Amino acid sequence: MEKSNDLRITKTKRLLKEALLALLTKMDFEAITIKKLTMHAQINRSTFYAHFYDKYDLLEKTMNEELIAFVEEVAPKSEEELVLADIPNPFYLRATQYIYQHGEFFKVMMGENGIPSFQQQFLKIIEEYMLNHLEKYHPSPNRMEIPKELFIHYVANGYVGVISYWLENDMQYSSEYMAEKLSQMTIKGPFSVAGLK
Repeated sequence: MEKSNDLRITKTKRLLKEALLALLTKMDFEAITIKKLTMHAQINRSTFYAHFYDKYDLLEKTMNEELIAFVEEVAPKSEEELVLADIPNPFYLRATQYIYQHGEFFKVMMGENGIPSFQQQFLKIIEEYMLNHLEKYHPSPNRMEIPKELFIHYVANGYVGVISYWLENDMQYSSEYMAEKLSQMTIKGPFSVAGLK
């Protein structure tokens, strides 16, 4: 009986999260109501409130679950992976593969009616990866030509910007292609890969 209840709870939560994503493709989050969510998920209001406090709770838990799964999947598996010498970089490859596999979620969260707080949290994950790389492998981090914070923000925002473009254009390139090009731009620099000296 417990297993049956657990499966029912899991199904209900999944239906509500799918309803949230579906509605976000059509309207801003502020326009979404509990009534719209429950109608789309085909459940009653009392069932919604048995699992979530309000729509903000649903949104936060949906984002957190996806970001936790993303981090667990793409986090460097060894210290060697933090070295940016390999093209494509293994971190970038796992990241683009994960985003490709969960494309609908990322398109919604980073799209026209997307959630700015999700984008900020996603950006922070990339910044932390870059910071770990610098702290472990830069020979003299205190002697950089620019403050490391500027470097980290430049690379991380560039990465997220390219991923946003990829999503907006229906991921027309493969995840492997994206990982390779992102790695080249990060390692060699944008002007170098563009053929500008």
